[in-house]
Amino acid sequence: MKTGSQGNYQWQNTLGGSSYDLMYSLHQTIDGGFILGGFSDSDISWEKWEDCLGSGDYWIVKTDGSGNIQWQNTISGGSQDVLQSIQQTSDGSYILGGYSDSNISGDKTENRIGGFDYWVVKTDTTGNIQWQNTIGGSGYDMLNSIQQTQDGGFILGGYSSSNISGDKTENNIGGSRDYWIVKTDTMGNIQWQNTIGGNGQDDLFSVEQTTDGGFILGGYSNSGISGDKTENSFGGDDYWIVKTDSLGIIEWQKQLEVLAKTYLLQLSKLQKVVMFYVDIPILVFQVLRQKIVWVILITGS
Repeated sequence: MKTGSQGNYQWQNTLGGSSYDLMYSLHQTIDGGFILGGFSDSDISWEKWEDCLGSGDYWIVKTDGSGNIQWQNTISGGSQDVLQSIQQTSDGSYILGGYSDSNISGDKTENRIGGFDYWVVKTDTTGNIQWQNTIGGSGYDMLNSIQQTQDGGFILGGYSSSNISGDKTENNIGGSRDYWIVKTDTMGNIQWQNTIGGNGQDDLFSVEQTTDGGFILGGYSNSGISGDKTENSFGGDDYWIVKTDSLGIIEWQKQLEVLAKTYLLQLSKLQKVVMFYVDIPILVFQVLRQKIVWVILITGS
């Protein structure tokens, strides 16, 4: 649905096939249209132009400024592939990030490493695959956020249960899952990575590069003081925001108490320079199970 600046309705469009089509990511493109990304297990039907390749596929749809489909592509292997994040890159093409348990099949050119792996796909301006990379360890590695960085590479953020294995260079810190950030070059080759977590469950859902070249990470945690965690859990799943430098080393962190079962799904930085240092106000988007949305503004320190 598209609204005006005051929230007034302008237009809407329902896109899908005969089965489950779940959109997880949406961005305006440089031509004024929109790129949509998510998961589909629909075969050819309604707005779906290609059959499902596995038990669920990446599905990207490009629309014009009024929401009309211009092109689409179904990208998958023979099993389950869930697209969580898509962004238009500086050259007008697209970077896709999600997770996959497919082996070589369909569009997938590498076998899975563990249960689920990070699966990064770069396409051209009309959604045709240019390159891809499967990144993971022997456990479950779920990529939820991808963004092009200032150097033309990419920052990947999600969570991992893997110990040292495959592409994973650090053991799980002690809980069930940790934040796992991976920096790649322009072709998706790993440059560095960092596993960040405590003794509980730490799930990263959003990563953004900040104006100082570092990164801001947002998700939720129920870990106590342990590993990288410097504050105890308030009793359940709490927001856990972590600021790193340009190499993924922690600079500061902040835990926010929430009063209901919640999921921090996205961070959006309000960039501004204050005096001679970079201040990082962060909008934290919170979605409760009751489908109420909260927005919290914090400032970096």
